[in-house]
Amino acid sequence: MQVFERQVPYFFGNVLQQRQFLVGKGEAIFFLSTFAQTFFTTHMKNILVPLGISDNSEHTLGYAIDLASTTQAAIYVMDSFNPGFRNAHLLNVKEVVNRNNFNRLKAMVKSIDNRGLSIQMVGYEGDFLVGVNALDEKVGLDLIVCGPMPNSNNDAVFLGPTAGRLAKKTDIPVWIIPEGTHFQTPKKALFAFKQGKVKGERSLHPLKFLQTQFDTQLELLLVKTPGNNRKELHIDHEIVELSDQMTSSENATIYQGVLEHFREVHPDILIVFARKRGFFEKLIESDVVFKKDFFTKTPLLVIKNRP
Repeated sequence: MQVFERQVPYFFGNVLQQRQFLVGKGEAIFFLSTFAQTFFTTHMKNILVPLGISDNSEHTLGYAIDLASTTQAAIYVMDSFNPGFRNAHLLNVKEVVNRNNFNRLKAMVKSIDNRGLSIQMVGYEGDFLVGVNALDEKVGLDLIVCGPMPNSNNDAVFLGPTAGRLAKKTDIPVWIIPEGTHFQTPKKALFAFKQGKVKGERSLHPLKFLQTQFDTQLELLLVKTPGNNRKELHIDHEIVELSDQMTSSENATIYQGVLEHFREVHPDILIVFARKRGFFEKLIESDVVFKKDFFTKTPLLVIKNRP
């Protein structure tokens, strides 16, 4: 085997660095192929930030900018507030409200420190989720960053209908920011699930992004709930390879398992898997999650099966 020394570029964060590797010729080709595959499948390029009418909107946008600046991602801002006017004689009022909201968000984007990032306002017609899916088809969204967006004064609500619909009715990962939370490098993540089977090549990209970008330590929590069968307890090897530690727990729900182990792990971000007929979907059957059923003051990353 011919051995040679070669300078190979690699990315850490948004910094291009040089590093020396002593490899064989065939191994060098394999390494570059593996590097390209890893980088381009974990790099966050396009982030959607839906903003409503709450006072927390500017804080949510600021958090998203701090996150996006670590990877120089483009940010798309979309107005998520829907007045819900249905009567024909109120349609002109709805147009005025929508225009005022758009102008308000436009002024917010203009006034905030964008950290040199590309921030684009996105307009849409009709249903909010139709607009989100249309944007995803056009640019390929890697992540949605939003607040809980309760859109009400009901203190019993954790996730409002907008955040709930984004988590349940899109296949885009959603990073939910509790109000008042500032961006911090997620050094430790707790991934709680009750089924270890993953479908789709892009399903685990958010986890790979965390580890590639922030060197996040991933701890797995397999929660065995009543009625679990052996097939559900099987864990894909790719998840295991990403993890630093795995714990199993027997609880009535995933949330109870999280509560039991949260203080011990003390994660910077909590990760759950949204599946059809899964625990999280049952929580948001009405597009709203109440605090009595699920609540966290830690950022919540909801990942999905993505083809």
